Amino acid sequence: MRPLVPVFISLIVGTLLAPYIELKDSARYFLFALSLTPLFISIARPSQYGWVTVAPPFFVIGVLLISPYIRPELPANHIKNFIQESTDRDSPGIAFEGRVLQGPEYSNERTRFEVDVGRVLSGGAWKDATGKALVTIDGHVDIVTKGDYAVFIGRLNEPFGFGNPGEFDYAAMLKRRGIYAMAFVKDGLLVSKAEEGAGPTRWVEHLRARIRGFIDGSSTRHKEPLKALIIGEQRGIEKGLRDAFARTGTAHILSISGLHAGIVALFFYRLFFSLLKLSERALLSFNARKLAMGLSLGPVVVYGLLSGFPVPAQRAVIMVAAFIATFMLNRGRDWFNVLALAGVIIVLAYPHSAWDISFQLSFASVAGIIYLVPRLRKRLEISDNRLKGRGRVGAFFGRLWNRSIAPALLVTISASLATAPLVAWHFNMVSLAGLFANMIAVPVSALIIPLLLISSFFSFLWQWPAEALLALSGLLFEIMARVIRSFSSLPFSSIRVTTPTLLEIALLYALAIALVNIRRVRISVYIAVGVFIAILVDFGYWTYKAQGDGALRATFISVGQGESTLIEFPDNRRMLIDGGGGFKSEFDAGERIVGPFLWSRKIGSIDYMVASHAQLDHIGGLKFIVDNFGVKEFWWNGVGDLKGLGDSLTERGVLIRVVGKGRELPVDDVGGVRVEALHPLKDYGFNTNNMSLVLRLTYGRDGILFTGDIGEEGEGALAGEDIKATVLKAPHHGSKGSSKLKFIQKVGPSVVVVSAGRNNRFGFPNKETLETYSSVKARVFRTDLDGAITIETRGNGLQVSRYLTP
Repeated sequence: MRPLVPVFISLIVGTLLAPYIELKDSARYFLFALSLTPLFISIARPSQYGWVTVAPPFFVIGVLLISPYIRPELPANHIKNFIQESTDRDSPGIAFEGRVLQGPEYSNERTRFEVDVGRVLSGGAWKDATGKALVTIDGHVDIVTKGDYAVFIGRLNEPFGFGNPGEFDYAAMLKRRGIYAMAFVKDGLLVSKAEEGAGPTRWVEHLRARIRGFIDGSSTRHKEPLKALIIGEQRGIEKGLRDAFARTGTAHILSISGLHAGIVALFFYRLFFSLLKLSERALLSFNARKLAMGLSLGPVVVYGLLSGFPVPAQRAVIMVAAFIATFMLNRGRDWFNVLALAGVIIVLAYPHSAWDISFQLSFASVAGIIYLVPRLRKRLEISDNRLKGRGRVGAFFGRLWNRSIAPALLVTISASLATAPLVAWHFNMVSLAGLFANMIAVPVSALIIPLLLISSFFSFLWQWPAEALLALSGLLFEIMARVIRSFSSLPFSSIRVTTPTLLEIALLYALAIALVNIRRVRISVYIAVGVFIAILVDFGYWTYKAQGDGALRATFISVGQGESTLIEFPDNRRMLIDGGGGFKSEFDAGERIVGPFLWSRKIGSIDYMVASHAQLDHIGGLKFIVDNFGVKEFWWNGVGDLKGLGDSLTERGVLIRVVGKGRELPVDDVGGVRVEALHPLKDYGFNTNNMSLVLRLTYGRDGILFTGDIGEEGEGALAGEDIKATVLKAPHHGSKGSSKLKFIQKVGPSVVVVSAGRNNRFGFPNKETLETYSSVKARVFRTDLDGAITIETRGNGLQVSRYLTP
């Protein structure tokens, strides 16, 4: 009997379905009261299926828990209601003051804080305000920290994403955390500390700063990863090292989670138990195991505090505390019930947890270990009868296998199998080396983390032991890093996969469960066969869809201030024109936007990759696409420097072609679509923008003109050409220096698509340019407002769909 399992599942399902259930408050509470009816009936008339009746009320509780975050009723002085006062693009924004709840966090050359706003400077006077804001600052800012009160001057916006299928819904994630406003601060000079924090928070931050300084001042290698493992700061971890951990399925080692909290609990349990065994009086007076288990919770809480206690660390501490509490209360035999208890506590405390990747992976791995290890143990362990016939040495190694190696292998296999579908869903990656890499990484990290904790403790008392333990931690991490890099360098250490559907994930789990139970439950054979057939049918469906449906489809991907367009030809060959980019070198539009979009469409290869011109906002994301997708050909105008993209093209053996007006295209007809290069004819001496490659795709009576970033000069060079098209990709993001009336009239588009970033600093698209489009009665669609825009034609008319707007 596992009464908490249906409670946990019902809560999770309720929180996940809440966004799709629109009910007034009165209706919600009536529904809750109604859901209690079956429970009361089962209490009055007990039955063996009475446990099912707990599901409806807890489902409704899940809905009620998350609904206030999804459809909030915000007060008039909420920070979100001041957004309109900071919309002037040329001003630094609006001043507001608040208490730092989380941060600083560093990424992409920026600093982030989560701030509880207390007042806002509005109309020349400070006014009380409420609500949380996520503050992003250009550059590295360390003058304020968690617990401090600070003043920020920045532009406010509602949380928003790029608006593409397959992308991580960043805006929804923030809203589930109760954050309905984002502030962008241009410079760290626009941040000042108003008041230093006090109390426990300030004391903990002081400890973290001391440990940070201790590690930074040491001579040990790998300072940044060690800081990630003890105080949760990941900002300085080298990208190559981070990528190596990701490819080998060991990236979880670098982020504090339930694994780390479990390691701390196990280490200190063994330490305290060993110390208690030294005292006969203690053994006689107490249950040594329970006492040691209870004492081990203290270091776990301390470890969570030192990590900054972000939500994942809080969840990890709750999970470990639940396991310890049930063990001490003699309720820990049914591990699924214990796991469900931890889950219920976490969801009640953090209703948004079900959407968090770390929560999903942590619970999947623990559930996989609980379910699979007992079922696989007999297949790996050496039986006593076989041990007896192996002699003394053979028996010794056999027992070593049974007690240490086999359990570690089973845990790793179980956790890897349980999380693989979710990793494929979230990260589009399956690590083939993960099993072996984790067999080394997890035990080594189980040594490093306690050593770091003890070293940090000694750093306040006795320097040389602290430095010695830190050096040993660094040496162990060096060994682990070398092993991980070696695994990641192997061919096929990991493979990229398209995004599985929820049905495919369910089928994979069903198949795994059926296979491990084939010898235990007879019906499992039939279930496994049925699921396998369903997987084959699913594969056949996607194979059939890959043949093409006779339509030409152009999807203008929303990549912020850049451009990228996927062309799907009638025969399902694919062309990618540009790959987006950004002015911050660490932001990879290919990895963060274009790649996930392609994977969500079950696309793993590109037939023709095209770069309109060699500027970062157009080619910045293409290197990732080349490295992770099967790219067959690359077309460009031959002007400028491709930099890292050129190196990747060469390494991958991609055929590179220079195309333009007067140069014969490698293909001029793709599935019935005529492909033409209209510009540049020669080196006009224009700037990079005006030398952009201009392509036209014509299918029946419909044509799409791709213009790159040409301006007035480039448009003039096309004056004598036939550039008629029904769809125009706006030149240079709709800037004032492009889309001149004569050019637009010559194209004669019925649809214009503008690719621009939301609230971009250039003011694209320009107001006058939009008026020019209106003057020729063209419908205008914008990626900054509409998200991804898909235009479909079968040669006799256009169908336009937008991801963010109906």
